[in-house]
Amino acid sequence: MVKYNDSFLKGEDVLSEYKNKYQSLDAFWDVSSLVPRERPIRALRKSTAAVDVTQGEEAPPNDQGKLSDTVITRSIPSAHIVANNDLTEAERYAPADPLIHNVILYKEVSGYDFYADFCRQAEEYLEVNGVECEYSDFFSYSPQYDQLTSAQLAYYFWWRECVRSGRFIKTNTCYINLMFYELINVGDKIGPLQARDTMIELVVGYKDMIRGSIAKYIKWIVDFSLIHKLDPPKKHSRFLVENATTLREYFVIVPQNDTLGWARALLDYCCSYDYRTSKFAKDESLELFDTHVVAALARVVEYLSANGRILSSLPFGDCKMTTKAFEGAICATKNRYTTEVEYCSFSRSHELRFLVGDVVKHCENRIRGYIFIKSRLTVYSLPSDVQEVVDEYFNTYLPPRKRLPVKKQEPQEYDVLYDVPRRALDLSNAARIESESWETTKELVEAFDEPTVEISVTALKQPIVQEILPQTDEEVSLMVALGDLGKGVKALASNDISVLIAHARSHGKPIEAIVDAINEIAVDVIGDMLIDGADGDYEIIDDYRELIE
Repeated sequence: MVKYNDSFLKGEDVLSEYKNKYQSLDAFWDVSSLVPRERPIRALRKSTAAVDVTQGEEAPPNDQGKLSDTVITRSIPSAHIVANNDLTEAERYAPADPLIHNVILYKEVSGYDFYADFCRQAEEYLEVNGVECEYSDFFSYSPQYDQLTSAQLAYYFWWRECVRSGRFIKTNTCYINLMFYELINVGDKIGPLQARDTMIELVVGYKDMIRGSIAKYIKWIVDFSLIHKLDPPKKHSRFLVENATTLREYFVIVPQNDTLGWARALLDYCCSYDYRTSKFAKDESLELFDTHVVAALARVVEYLSANGRILSSLPFGDCKMTTKAFEGAICATKNRYTTEVEYCSFSRSHELRFLVGDVVKHCENRIRGYIFIKSRLTVYSLPSDVQEVVDEYFNTYLPPRKRLPVKKQEPQEYDVLYDVPRRALDLSNAARIESESWETTKELVEAFDEPTVEISVTALKQPIVQEILPQTDEEVSLMVALGDLGKGVKALASNDISVLIAHARSHGKPIEAIVDAINEIAVDVIGDMLIDGADGDYEIIDDYRELIE
């Protein structure tokens, strides 16, 4: 009989005995025991009660009015990324600039106030006057006031004082960026116009130092001007246009808004062909080009403009551009906008560049014809209505001139030897020549003596002599044969090709096909071509000019 003691019957005693026996063996495999245990960090005099406090609230005091022992868990919202649905339309307006037709400002919505401290410091430092001190170098990818030492901050105030007075002393791009950030954020405190002028002076004064970043600064200037509804700056406008890569049309200024000024602006900033590079625009001809190309282009600008909006009647319409304002700059949330601009583009519209280039080429062709230059430029796709506007101007102010008759040179003695003797028309002489030619043909056929080929001379003879009859008046017969083309030939004899061009357009054919048709008729009637066209410069051959005139 097995006896059990009382302790063995108790399960807790068995478990305790097991632990005591095997606990040391199991501890060998416990790696966590080798790692030092972390000591819990406990705040002194803190209770364990937790209270949620939203941003801006303070912890409640305890009953004794001492510091609270309550543990506070603060919930700070994360940064809000602006998406398209986070934009609310703030304002739409039409600026005074004739090329900028509509501007829409969208205010960016954010749940967190970015760079609020920077904006507050900028307002505090705005009225600080700088004192002359030594230059202190400074570098930062995103410069802010908190990053400056006392020496650097003192030099920044002194340098800013000099810039405001028009003196551009030693500095670096980090100081320039910091001043731009300051003007962007507190420009309304300074005055938007004064802040914008200071930005422009900064870019122009230090253009050699910031050459690779000029376009970025000019973009910020455009954003600041659109947001604050400023008129385009008159000072340094050409420098800004030439260096801007975005919305350069904002800086294009034409005094009195006249069409001649806009024509010159198109020639400078939006033309695929420069007539000044032509070899014919030299010496005394250059004045003709400068006067009539600009004036004819001004007529086209007037034709394509309506309701005070320059080039508003263009078939391809306005351009639209949407960008984030002050992209890449330190800008407080309250100053962040997205701008949408509808404008007539001088820089992004390839169609307008080619249109202006074709107008200039057509103007040069008309001037070349006026100064008797035969070669012509190729005009690819000039609309017929625009070409008619240009032609109407040149027909009024620079009509084609009649070429002066060329004096015939007296023949030299040796030239007589090469002339074919002229004889009066004699039918008997023509019959004799024909009879002799057939006798020669018969002798040649018999000389080869090929039996397989039999040629009857009498069968080959044709009554050619009977067809040689006295001609009627050549002028009358030629004009009758030409029909409707006769008017164009008459006009061309006076160096006016416009009638033939109009005829070609009405029939949907190129001018070359019309000229070829006239020459074919002339060859049938008078035995020779009537029009010579070297490089597209068509004119009546001198030998037949009297016949037409």
